[in-house]
Amino acid sequence: MMQRRILVKVLAATAFAAGAGFCFQQRALLGAAFASNPMAGDASSLARGAAIWSSRCEVCHGKEGRGDGPAAAGLPERPDDLSRIAAPPVFPDGVLAYRIAHGGEVMPAWERVLSEKEIWDLVGFIRALRK
Repeated sequence: MMQRRILVKVLAATAFAAGAGFCFQQRALLGAAFASNPMAGDASSLARGAAIWSSRCEVCHGKEGRGDGPAAAGLPERPDDLSRIAAPPVFPDGVLAYRIAHGGEVMPAWERVLSEKEIWDLVGFIRALRK
């Protein structure tokens, strides 16, 4: 009987912790939605973003961001077509930056590889894909 009580308490604590983590992640994403790109409109930022894109992103997302890169076929899900969803009403700058930093279901997180400035450079480049 004692083991059962301990098991119930452990399961309850685990469920609570998982729920709290989910809420924290959703709050962080909501907060990110209101962030704006401090590098927007800067030509050198766009060039840096293009260099990062070609070395880190193009392999999955493709040259024009359509999700048709050479590695896309081997992924369980096709990468997003960023040439279509890069328009601000779909994803604000902050949400794109958050996704780059924290990754997605298939996409890796880049926050330990790219600096915050590089992430914003990349956001600017992604915006340019739709033009």
